[in-house]
Amino acid sequence: MTNKYEQFYLTTLAHRLASKFSARSVVATELSNWTEDQDLGFDWDPDIDRFKKKGIPSEVWAELHQKLSQQQDVTGQPKADLLAQNIHALASHMDLNMPEASILELAIRAARGGPVRTLCNSLTDDARLSIEETVLALTALEPAQVRQALSHSGKLLMSGLVQFERGNFTGLGIVPLNRVVEAIDPPSRGLGDILDRLFDPVSASAVSWHDFEHLGAGRDFAFRLLKGAVARSEHGVNILLHGAPGTGKTEFCKVLADQVGASLHAVGEVDDDGDEPSRFERLQQLRLGQRLLAHQGKSIILFDEMEDLFTGMDGGLFGGALRRTGSKVHINRLLENNQVPTLWTTNNIGDCDPAFLRRISFTLELRTPPVSVRSQIWSKRAEHHQVPLPQHLCLELAQSMDDAPALADSAIRAAQITGGGAQDVKLAAGALSRAIRGGHTPITAKNSTGFEPDLANADHDLAMITERFVACGPANTGGLCLSGPPGTGKSAFAHYLAESMQMPVLERRASDLLDRYVGGSERNIADAFAEARDTTAFLVFDEADSLLGARDGATHRWEISQVNEMLTGMESHPLPFACTTNLIDQLDPATARRFSLKISFLPLNLQQRAACFRRFFKTEPPQGLEGLDQLTPGDFAVVAKRSNFLGITETDAIIAELHREQEAKPNARSRVGFRAER
Repeated sequence: MTNKYEQFYLTTLAHRLASKFSARSVVATELSNWTEDQDLGFDWDPDIDRFKKKGIPSEVWAELHQKLSQQQDVTGQPKADLLAQNIHALASHMDLNMPEASILELAIRAARGGPVRTLCNSLTDDARLSIEETVLALTALEPAQVRQALSHSGKLLMSGLVQFERGNFTGLGIVPLNRVVEAIDPPSRGLGDILDRLFDPVSASAVSWHDFEHLGAGRDFAFRLLKGAVARSEHGVNILLHGAPGTGKTEFCKVLADQVGASLHAVGEVDDDGDEPSRFERLQQLRLGQRLLAHQGKSIILFDEMEDLFTGMDGGLFGGALRRTGSKVHINRLLENNQVPTLWTTNNIGDCDPAFLRRISFTLELRTPPVSVRSQIWSKRAEHHQVPLPQHLCLELAQSMDDAPALADSAIRAAQITGGGAQDVKLAAGALSRAIRGGHTPITAKNSTGFEPDLANADHDLAMITERFVACGPANTGGLCLSGPPGTGKSAFAHYLAESMQMPVLERRASDLLDRYVGGSERNIADAFAEARDTTAFLVFDEADSLLGARDGATHRWEISQVNEMLTGMESHPLPFACTTNLIDQLDPATARRFSLKISFLPLNLQQRAACFRRFFKTEPPQGLEGLDQLTPGDFAVVAKRSNFLGITETDAIIAELHREQEAKPNARSRVGFRAER
C-alpha cells in the first residue's frame, strides 16, 4: 500500500517517461503495462495485450500522458513521507547536490522493491535501456549532471553510498549498500537514528586505561595525538596498533577512544548480509564511515585486522613482498585525506606495504603485558564472569603463562559455562596455552624455592653484585654471563637480581626465539631486545649457547646472521640482561666483551649442602653429604619433592636419593681425583 507521497513519486516517474518516449517505443508498452498494475489515482485498462510488443497506438499513449498530467495537477506535491525526509537528511549531511540527491532517492526506492524496482527493471531489462539512459529518463536531469553524479570521482560512488550492480540487473543497476537502505528505512527518524543504525558503537572495554601502563610513553603519545586530532578536526590522522593476536589491540582502541572522550565506530567487520566481507566491501564501508562521521564531532573509526587490504604473497613459501589487489594509489589517498581519525590494527606489521606505513601518523606495538598486569586481567575477568578465583591463583596463572590477555577471558568464560571454579579455569587455560604454542609447552609454575645467595656456589660474591646493581641502577649495569651445570641457580639468580632492582623479567628461551623460516630467528631476537627496552624489563636469555654458538663452526649462513643479531643487540642494549648457559666454552669469542661480568656457578660446597638439607628436609643433615660434591640446589629441590611423594622421611633414605641424583649426572663417572671443597 503506497502513501500519498509515494503515489505522487510514482506518478512523476511515469509522467517523465510518457513525456520523453514515443508511442512506438518499447518503453511505451512497458509503461502501459506497469501503469495498469499500479494504484496511481486513476483507472487505466487499455487492453495492452492486443497491441504489438513495440509500442502502442498514439491515441492510447496520448490518453495515458493526459491522465498522468491531470493526476499531478489534482494531487499537487504532498508532504514528503518519512523515507523521503530521511533521504533528504542523509543527502544534506553528505553535502550532495540536487542531481546526486535525486539519483540517491531513486536508487534507494528501487532497492526497497515494489513498484519503483519493477518500473526500473522493465526499463533496463525489457526495454534494454542503459543505466544512464534509465536515470536520465526517470530524473529529468541533464546528461552532464548524470554523468558527473555517476562518475567514480563523484560523491555517490566515492563515499560508498552506492555501487554499480554486477551481472544481470534486478532493478536500476545502481545499488545502495543494504545497511544504508535498512538504516534509512522507517522507523528511523532523522540523521541521528540513521547513523546509530549504520554504525553501532563498539561495546565497552573489559579493561581500563591503567591496564596499558606497560606501553609507557607510546600510550600517552597516542592519546595526545588522537585528542588533538579530534579537537582540531585534523585530516589524515591514522594510528596503527600492531602485535600478536590477543594482546589487546582492539581493547586498547576502546579505552583510548574513551579516554579521549570520543565515540568509536567499527567499520568493515561484516558485509551487508552479516557475512564475511570482501576487501572491496571493507573499503566501501570505510569510505562511507569517513563521509558520514566527518561532521559528527568526536568520532573515531576502527578498522580492525587491516591485513585484509594486502592479500597474497610474492616470493614463495619463505617470505617476500605482499601482492596487492586493487589500487595502491587509492589506499594512499584514503590515508592522506581521511576526515575522521582512524585506528588500524594488524597482527603483523610486516604485512603492511611501506608506502602505507609512510602515511601512518604513529605506530604502537602491543606486546604481552608484564606479570602484574596479567594478574589484574585474570582477576577482572574472573569478577566479570562471576567465577571465584583467589588472588594467589591469578598471580600463579599470570606467572606460569605469558600468553596474550585474550586467553584469560576465554578460559574463565569456559569455566563459567561449565559451572566450575578455579580448577576448571586452570584446566581450560592450560589447554589453550598449549594449543597456542603448538601443543608442546606445558604450564610451568613459578619456582617456589626462590633464591638465596648463600645457597649458591659462585666464583663471585652474589650479594655484593646484587648490591652494586641496585646502587648503579638499570642504565649503568650491562650484561651478565651466568654459566655452570644445570640446577646451580643461574636463572634463579637472574630473577632475584631483577626483583632486587624492581624490574620485571622478560625471559626468552632458545626455543622461543629460533624460527624455521629464514630471518625469523633474527626478527625474534631483535623483538626481544626491543620489548625489554619498551617495558624497561630485565632480559634473560636461557640456553644462550644455542643463540651465541661460535661462528667459525657454523655450516649455514643463517647461523652466522643469528649470532650477529644477538651480538648487535647485546652491544647496544641500554638495560641489564643475562645469558645463561651450561656450555660456556661453546660461545662465540666475540661475546666476551659484551658482558660486564661473567659468573660461574658451581656445585654446592659442604657447608651449603648442609644448609640445603636443613632447608628442604627440616632436619639436621646426617653423615654422607661429604662425598656428594656435585649436588646443586636444584637436586635438593627434586629429591625433596620425590621424598614427599613417596613418603620418605628417614635421613639415610634421603641421603640415598641424593646419591642417586648425583650418580645420574653425565659427568658422575668421569671424575678423577679429589675436588677441594670451597
